[in-house]
Amino acid sequence: MNTLPIALPLTPDACTDASDRCLALEISESSITVLVPGAEAESECIYAEIALGADSSQYLRAVEEAVYANPMLLCDFRSVTVLLRGRNTLVQPQGFGSWLPAADGMEGLSEGIASLGVEVAADYPAELLKFMRRSFNNPYIGNHLSRLCSFFGRLSRRSNRRRAYLQCRGAAADVLIYSGGALQFAASYRITCPDDALYYALAACEASGFDRSEGEMMLVAPASLRDSLQPLLRRYVNYVMPLIIPADLCRQAPLELALAARPNSHN
Repeated sequence: MNTLPIALPLTPDACTDASDRCLALEISESSITVLVPGAEAESECIYAEIALGADSSQYLRAVEEAVYANPMLLCDFRSVTVLLRGRNTLVQPQGFGSWLPAADGMEGLSEGIASLGVEVAADYPAELLKFMRRSFNNPYIGNHLSRLCSFFGRLSRRSNRRRAYLQCRGAAADVLIYSGGALQFAASYRITCPDDALYYALAACEASGFDRSEGEMMLVAPASLRDSLQPLLRRYVNYVMPLIIPADLCRQAPLELALAARPNSHN
């Protein structure tokens, strides 16, 4: 998928056909990542990363200011999907029920993934969710892990081996492990260097019974980070290979955001 270079701030004239397009956002503690696929399959998409640059006490204000400073985000899009990276996230059996009461000022959300028989439960600042709901027209709000769980689950069913998926981007790493298409492990971590990602990936393998001599580890990361991680991983895992991203997805964006930007992508 071709990507249109875009400068900040994002103004409405950057997307004059918003009513024909979908807007997908991923909000983390440090940034808002924006993806708007083209209205046609061959047209260019819009991609941008907006730094928040605020401490945790000013997080909500930083998100609000970033949205208002980039008014293209408030255009009348055909649909809006917001993915959040929750601090307290748990992938649990579907129908398990509330795992923890939401703390004061927090709101819990749960997304079921019927194909895997699990749900992704997390809590988020309640004021952040209120801001999203009043700023965007009927947005779909979910956890970034849910898209990865579904997509990697479909891929893992094509292999006879156990599969581990490691996605690294910036200061975050996601580790998901499957056996016969069944999800065995899914978690996200903060990282500061490739060694951190290696540690969490190997710890997940150990916890889930992943056989490092027979299983496959698929790596999703920007080229520079992938080049650092692959040699490290291959010291401990026999089969390590980069995941081939489908051509219809924006390869600059985080994989879960590219998946969320697909039409009818909700689980």
